[in-house]
Amino acid sequence: MYPDVRELSQFYQTRLGKMVETCISRRLAALWPDIGDKDVLSVGYGSSFLPPWQTQARRLVNAMPARQGVEQWPAQGPVQSVLIDPLALPFADNCFDRILVAHFLEEAADPLASLFQLTDCLVSGGKMVLVLPHRIGLWAANSNTPFGHGRAYSYFQVLRLLEQTGLKCTARTQALFAPPYPWFAAPANTKAWERTGEIFWPFFGGALLVEAQKIRMIDPRTPKTQPVYCPEPSA
Repeated sequence: MYPDVRELSQFYQTRLGKMVETCISRRLAALWPDIGDKDVLSVGYGSSFLPPWQTQARRLVNAMPARQGVEQWPAQGPVQSVLIDPLALPFADNCFDRILVAHFLEEAADPLASLFQLTDCLVSGGKMVLVLPHRIGLWAANSNTPFGHGRAYSYFQVLRLLEQTGLKCTARTQALFAPPYPWFAAPANTKAWERTGEIFWPFFGGALLVEAQKIRMIDPRTPKTQPVYCPEPSA
């Protein structure tokens, strides 16, 4: 069940939410340092991570599932947010160069079918980043944050999903090494927590970020057919 969009918006206005925004945005900037002249889709709730791309991307669409609800984004200027059915996306095939998936797959009723839908939207060679609750991180165990709801993932579980949808993992990283409590979220301490976690407990971040690239050319869901030869009767 998707969290309400108002709850997500309110969380990202808190001190803890601001820390999440800072840490995730830093990782995304490292994965995708330049998205100029790219068509970008965000699916789930990525509003807090999109501002740096507003002036870079050729086209930016912020899609939110109907059961979650949608908010106007950006707050000023032309609206770039849209309400979607996760299993019937209103986009043509091969129309986005980059897709950000945040607060989406962990709540999806059918993660594999949802991922197929997203893969169809990617151009050949296009890339997708999945931002997911990390199964062995502290954040997945705390229901006071969006990362404590839905299905948490390990890297190998994500890898299996990618393989089934014709996506190849090209990079992975983690974020949110600080415990998920407000008193650890002071802005001055955020970088210190992240750097310390990267060195001393690099596999226990609260958020898992996996980048994948579309490599398939044929939809694996399409049934394969073989010709049937019928010999003609002899005279």
